[in-house]
Order: sequence, then structure tokens, then C-alpha cells
Amino acid sequence: MIALIDTIFAPLLGWLLNIRTMISELSVPLSRPINVSDYFGPFALLGPYWITFITTGAFLGFVYIVTFLIVSSNGMVIKFKDTIKWW
Repeated sequence: MIALIDTIFAPLLGWLLNIRTMISELSVPLSRPINVSDYFGPFALLGPYWITFITTGAFLGFVYIVTFLIVSSNGMVIKFKDTIKWW
């Protein structure tokens, strides 16, 4: 009886063991930071302080735009909430 059960479930157990080995062998590649000098190459002639100033300004501009989009969508959330009448 045990041999019959083993022959029935052997393909399923083999498949599950194959999935387990594939999951245990997964690896995540190392992250590589963005090389800013590729994008701001012409500003390299100005010096390192100007590059820092320009990259900081670009980053703060991005943060400002994301914050503005989140705050401006607040009215949309309130309208959706009033439409559904959850509260």
C-alpha cells in the first residue's frame, strides 16, 4: 500500500521539492547606484561644489513635485469618500 501511495504522489513531491530547491537557490543582484556624472557631465567643468548644488536642487525639486501631487490629491480622496459615504 505504501508503494502505491508513493507512486501516486511521487510526481507531486518531486515538483514541490524542485520548487523548494529553486527558491533556496534564488539570489538578489547587488544594487548599483545611479552614476550622476553620466547625466550631469557638462556641469563637471564647474567643479564638485556646483555638481553637489545642482544634484541637491534636482532632488529637492523631485521631492517638492511628489509632495505637491500628494497634497493636491487630498481633495480627490475627500470627494471619493463623500461619494461612497463610508463615514
